[in-house]
Amino acid sequence: MNDELPAAFLLDGFPPAIRETGRTLRSLIFATVPGTVETVRTGWRWIAYSLPEKGRVRNFAWIGPERKHIHLGFEHGTLLADPEHLLHGAEERLRKFRYFTFEPSINIAEAILVDYVERAARIAVMPSAVRRALAETAAEPVSRALADVPPDWELIE
Repeated sequence: MNDELPAAFLLDGFPPAIRETGRTLRSLIFATVPGTVETVRTGWRWIAYSLPEKGRVRNFAWIGPERKHIHLGFEHGTLLADPEHLLHGAEERLRKFRYFTFEPSINIAEAILVDYVERAARIAVMPSAVRRALAETAAEPVSRALADVPPDWELIE
């Protein structure tokens, strides 16, 4: 396999329930974040989701299928507000990633997943200096408050 192969090919190697959950998650990501680019990461055996932005690729999410469960993860997950503690990764001391695990079917409301995916995509396109500052200052994770920022405000780096 290589990064040019479709995600369906990767998912086809997993049990039917995992495969179907993976397809559902793919559809949710594409419907939630227009312009998303999907890439199979064969070394990791996962599917990466990114947004092309100013000549760069901004990773925001990934799907990691395994035999008994499947993950929906977020590149900058530590910056996501998670008041209900739905995300995993903190207990593993992961520095950036946070993720959901489904065994094998999705057990979280679609609206909640959409919210996390939307926020993860917004964080991904922030300038890296802003993400670093948020992480270094242990600022409150990004929530829906970003939607309240006036569109005519300019970010100064």
